Amino acid sequence: MWLAMACSLVVLAAAAPPATAGPPSITAPSAAVIETSTGTVVYTKNANAQRSMASTTKLMTALVALDEAPLSTVYSAIDYGGSPVETRLGLVPGEKMTLADLVRAMLLPSANDAAQTVAVRVGGTKAKFVRKMNAKAEELGLKRTGFANSIGLDAPGHQTTALELAKIGVAAHNNPFIAATVKRKAITLKSGRTIVNRNRVLGTALPGGGFVDGMKTGHTASSGYSLVGSATRNGVTVVSVVLGDPTEAARDADTVRLLRWASGLFTKRTLVREQQRVAAVPVIDGKAERVSAVARKELRQVVPRGARVELVPTAMSPGLPAPVAAGVAVGTARVLVNDKEVGTVALETAAAVEHQGTLASLTDGIAEHWKATLAALVLLVGGTLTLLKARRGARRTPPTRRHAMPAEQPERSPAP
Repeated sequence: MWLAMACSLVVLAAAAPPATAGPPSITAPSAAVIETSTGTVVYTKNANAQRSMASTTKLMTALVALDEAPLSTVYSAIDYGGSPVETRLGLVPGEKMTLADLVRAMLLPSANDAAQTVAVRVGGTKAKFVRKMNAKAEELGLKRTGFANSIGLDAPGHQTTALELAKIGVAAHNNPFIAATVKRKAITLKSGRTIVNRNRVLGTALPGGGFVDGMKTGHTASSGYSLVGSATRNGVTVVSVVLGDPTEAARDADTVRLLRWASGLFTKRTLVREQQRVAAVPVIDGKAERVSAVARKELRQVVPRGARVELVPTAMSPGLPAPVAAGVAVGTARVLVNDKEVGTVALETAAAVEHQGTLASLTDGIAEHWKATLAALVLLVGGTLTLLKARRGARRTPPTRRHAMPAEQPERSPAP
């Protein structure tokens, strides 16, 4: 009985929102969308098909570079040739530039000379840096992604999938420097150069608040137009990928449609309030029989809209001997969202409970004894009265009269 009183189940069901329209129609042959904080894949279209990724490659180049060296590290530019159609910052061989500015130059205008300088200076050689990129892909659990260069030029083995590129995008967005860089429309570097972001959908407004805040464009003649996009709305961030769109306009339109739709599927909610009552714990010899078990801290997370939240107490104390202080640890509660555990919260006593003392215990015991005795007497007297009443009624009932049957008459013979 005590344990039953100690444990409870708290269900917090949000009012279901109006039914969300299905995903939009897009022209890109491959696409994917992921919510960043939970890693939920919310959209796929041929998302496991391997395709060229063009300059979206540079998100991985940036991730590896920032793993390897501080942003303040100064490097000298390499002598980069490249083809006339490539995008370049115009670095002069030997020019000094911080890693921070080199990364900005490779992400916003997609400068190939900046990306190649990073590869050579950070990795030692282009080949060594590419090996680091592939090791990073393996670390992220990517099975169908391979890199042959740090720039994004088409090459054998240089490929990814929409879903795996979206995972790279999530990792990039979780990097504070990259996230802060890709949301800028223009930046002036220490060299005095002003670079402009090639992402034309940057800053596009979302329904209900928020805007598109990243991330990286890509294009080659054979791979088509690609874009890793991101958008944040009321604390919810989603990353989208479209690969192989036929035009830049189609790529931009597909990205905006996906981000606007996907950002409305989630909301950031307080799942557990600080000091929220979750259960009750028995108190032995206390002035109160139970004490509330409350959450020690608030838990706030991104969840699907209309999600059902449950708090399930676990490892609860079977009982606390009085006196009990406030803030005593008494167990934990599992937090379930649509039956999936998303975290736990520690539970503590909400208030102090004093010991009721020997005299009070004795008085309470006597009172309980007399209550039980009185109840027994009431039942006994009631039963006795009922029995007496039944007997009295039996005496007053008159005796049953017996009716004599008439004597049997002899048969008469019929008259002659």
